[in-house]
Amino acid sequence: MTAPEPSPGAGSGSTGPSGKGNYPPPNVPPVRQTPPPSMHVSGEPTTTEAKPPTRWPLSIVVFLLFWFLFGAIAMYYSSQVTTRWRYGDVAGAKQASKSALIVNLIGIGAGLLFWILVIATGS
Repeated sequence: MTAPEPSPGAGSGSTGPSGKGNYPPPNVPPVRQTPPPSMHVSGEPTTTEAKPPTRWPLSIVVFLLFWFLFGAIAMYYSSQVTTRWRYGDVAGAKQASKSALIVNLIGIGAGLLFWILVIATGS
């Protein structure tokens, strides 16, 4: 019994999974992990503006007392404030803070309206 003959190019390490061509492609640049240029090493943006408020306490109150769906959405936006601020996206952090406030106010309004209707109907 004889051993099977290897196919051409097998074991050379330079062929791809199909046995054709170079693997990996020769013109692919390496991936480098570098922080965005607007960040210090500490992770704080290079701006002199104050960080916008995160609205966490209000989001938690809305979640627990008024309308949990709006509170959860507001908590998401509240978490985005710090994340965007750390990456140097000052405008995005301000927008996330504003969105958290708007969603919280809508949640308070909807929650109050709901509880007023529940109390008024006596259910």
